[in-house]
Amino acid sequence: MNKTNSGRASVFMLALGHGITDLYANFLASLLPFFESKFALSKTMIGIMISVIGVSGSMFQLVYGYLGDKWGRRLFLIPGPAIAGIFMSLIGLSPSFSLLITFLLIGGMGVSAFHPHAASAAGDAAKGKRDIGLAVFMAAGTVGYAVGPLAAVYLISSPLIGPARMPFAAIIGIVTSALLYKYAIPDDKHLKSGNSLKILDIIKPRLKILSLLCIIVVLRSTTNIVYVNFLSLLIKQRGLSLMIGGWVLLLFSLSTAFGTFIGGYISNRISRKSVLISSMLLAIPFLISLVFTKGEMFIVSLVLSGILVACANPANVAMAQELMPEGASTASSLMMGAGWGIAAIIAMFFGMIADLFGGNVVPAMLIAAFLPGIATIFTISLPKK
Repeated sequence: MNKTNSGRASVFMLALGHGITDLYANFLASLLPFFESKFALSKTMIGIMISVIGVSGSMFQLVYGYLGDKWGRRLFLIPGPAIAGIFMSLIGLSPSFSLLITFLLIGGMGVSAFHPHAASAAGDAAKGKRDIGLAVFMAAGTVGYAVGPLAAVYLISSPLIGPARMPFAAIIGIVTSALLYKYAIPDDKHLKSGNSLKILDIIKPRLKILSLLCIIVVLRSTTNIVYVNFLSLLIKQRGLSLMIGGWVLLLFSLSTAFGTFIGGYISNRISRKSVLISSMLLAIPFLISLVFTKGEMFIVSLVLSGILVACANPANVAMAQELMPEGASTASSLMMGAGWGIAAIIAMFFGMIADLFGGNVVPAMLIAAFLPGIATIFTISLPKK
């Protein structure tokens, strides 16, 4: 197998692992109404759940990214899907809110262990087409993220499966880890001899640009997290079923997968900065329309807002990786981990906003819709290259 085919195979394998891992990562979104009824939760408590899975599944990437750049990526990349699969599949059995939080915390750690190293390995494997390689990798993850809510609803609602048999869903994650062990072999030649990597020495010269990129990711990701998790509650608020909420989440997340792929393709050919600004500004009217419309216009707004919100994902990660080539996993963890983790913490306050309006999620979603507009202000300060 030549190097080109080998690189493509590695990207494919890592993309598959990303899809499976993110499938588990988004089990919670469509089950929020189920847990809201089961444990009599307020919207603030729901916000806490969203923050727990967001912080453990994202913020911990900083730790794993740094350790992987020192000790090697396989140690963290390979077990990620199995850990995520086992503990996220146990949430349906949770007899108490505290145990549910525990399962979410550990399952999220599996998600965190996988992401930064798989992203940096996919970027490396794509060689000179980093944006496209990352687009394929990230789009596969978003497809998994899209399927996750519907899969979770089916598993917990099916008379043949139900909460008692939901843990069997972990088998897919375990098999994925086994496949990654055999076939995904990240190149760790970038590691410094003696594991002497000092991350602060790498970050300091690039701190200004990294800070700008992180702020942009946080603002965009907060909008994405609020919409992904509140869409099922909006559907419930309109008197529709849990299954319809799952289908709505599937369509929204598939749209973000398409947007991620298209964004990577475009940013590989034109200015990444232009992709960031245009996609975020264009997303705002569709995010607002989504909250107020029904029927065909709701579907149109759902699809277009999902595409536009996600368009900038590959450009953000590619810029950070190229800025820190000697610490690519750490760079990925800053964009995909710290960015999403901070956004998940902020999302908790949107649950509080909904409670201030009697549990109505519409005001919180409207506020979140304008965050990409604020992000464009910081994007303007980025250098052209």
